[in-house]
Amino acid sequence: MSTEASGTVGMADWVEHTWDGKRYDEVTGPKQTTGGMTTTYRGDLEATGEMRFLMSYPDDASCRSTGYEVVTGTLAGRTGTFVLEHVGGFRDGVAEGTFTIVSAGGDLAGLTGTGTVRWHQTEPSRYTLDYDLA
Repeated sequence: MSTEASGTVGMADWVEHTWDGKRYDEVTGPKQTTGGMTTTYRGDLEATGEMRFLMSYPDDASCRSTGYEVVTGTLAGRTGTFVLEHVGGFRDGVAEGTFTIVSAGGDLAGLTGTGTVRWHQTEPSRYTLDYDLA
């Protein structure tokens, strides 16, 4: 039986560049970028994350993304590290996506689950996580 966790997620750092090293916002039109961000999770999950991602923009107003994030913190009173695989995109001022736990260690060894994240430019960013912890 899975347990649901939820809370807010904040972005502490964001770096994104095109393949040739230009800032993502210096290039208009279709492009591909790579980057990283540092996140802070609050709520049922108290943790920090380091994410690396790839993004593909068909235009300046939207994109698709995929990436991996190493999350270190405490969930359900247990401390450890786990890796999330993210798939998502950005459109109309909202970045949202899904993620899957692909590995876990420390007191969180055996953690499995899936979740969602929604980043809105004018609202607090939120996550949900449905998980099982052996």
